[in-house]
Amino acid sequence: MLDTTQKGIAVLIRNALLDEKNSLPDTADFGAIVSLAKRHGVLNMTYYGALNAGISNEDELMQGLFIYSCKIVAKSTQQLYELDCIFDAFQKNGINYMPLKGTVLKKLYPKSDMRPMGDADILIKPEQYEKIIPIVSALGFESGGESDHELIWKKKSLFLELHKHLIPSYFKDYYAYFGDGWGKAHLTEKSTCRYEMSQEDTFIYLFSHFAKHYRDGGIGIKHLTDIYIYRKKYPQMDDEYIKYELEKLKLNEFYQNILVLLECLFESEEFDEKSAFIFKVILNSGAFGTSEAKSLSKAVKASKTAGSAKGGKSRRLRQIFFPSVEAMRKRYPILNKLPVLLPFMWFSRGLETVFFKNQKLKENMATMKNITADKIDSYQQSLLYVGLDYNFKE
Repeated sequence: MLDTTQKGIAVLIRNALLDEKNSLPDTADFGAIVSLAKRHGVLNMTYYGALNAGISNEDELMQGLFIYSCKIVAKSTQQLYELDCIFDAFQKNGINYMPLKGTVLKKLYPKSDMRPMGDADILIKPEQYEKIIPIVSALGFESGGESDHELIWKKKSLFLELHKHLIPSYFKDYYAYFGDGWGKAHLTEKSTCRYEMSQEDTFIYLFSHFAKHYRDGGIGIKHLTDIYIYRKKYPQMDDEYIKYELEKLKLNEFYQNILVLLECLFESEEFDEKSAFIFKVILNSGAFGTSEAKSLSKAVKASKTAGSAKGGKSRRLRQIFFPSVEAMRKRYPILNKLPVLLPFMWFSRGLETVFFKNQKLKENMATMKNITADKIDSYQQSLLYVGLDYNFKE
């Protein structure tokens, strides 16, 4: 079951989000809890929870958390201001847009700084992108490249990720359901440019994003609390519709397991075996997953096409040396317009590796050395245990 550090962070999260005053377990190491919270980027939530747990501001760790918290409050305020400027500029210039994920969720938390946001996700219509470029440039953002589903702009206070579609196209099962996302969108009241989905469809998207990351190598605590906060904010959502749609995505079993986990976190103190397993996977992931879990997930995905774990490892090794055009686009933006150049980019990448030592390739190879067919099978079984799978071939 859970150790005292894992139990301790659960207590502090509950304290922060429900404004309760539960004490830490007697043997809990507050320093270890803070370290874990730092890995997940939820130090502000932990700080508020610790205050409610009766930990004095005179404590040395609490003093550090207080200073950090003040900085995050300032950063969060700046981010919300930046978003308002972006939305105002889009409205004035007739740009259709739909805020996603953290841009929507921050204001639902008891305090907006409890919900960290490294980047702001906004769905746009790609045909309007040429009009968007001078708008975001005028707001001080600089282009940061393009991925399969995002156009990235950077500023010191905020990364802006303009989505061409909701889900990366290489997640074929979820992409097939959502498409570009506009089919489920409608204009908000009193706006001619800002769109939103229904509460239910917004939740289904949030949960699919959560499941995608869990399946693909791990996800942080904040995405779990997002699910809880959204359900708490909109208790009137049509659960039957949500279950019906999640069945289409083959996510309802996982959803039911997450609901039980949320009950363990916020309504009781006893974790059943499966809830403890899921919570530990999340805690061990850190904010962005682990490199080994990500490699294992890719090998599991490859095994769906190859037909076995051994074949999946071989296929994954080929993918490392000869990545898909989707995987290469960010490094070589020319592939967005001329994907036929992919073989030449493989050659260029090979030369970079020989002459300039491609660090990422070396890391991928080092990780793959430790991945066995048994580990691939074990990762697959751990997904099936919680109700997840890769429901497509590459």
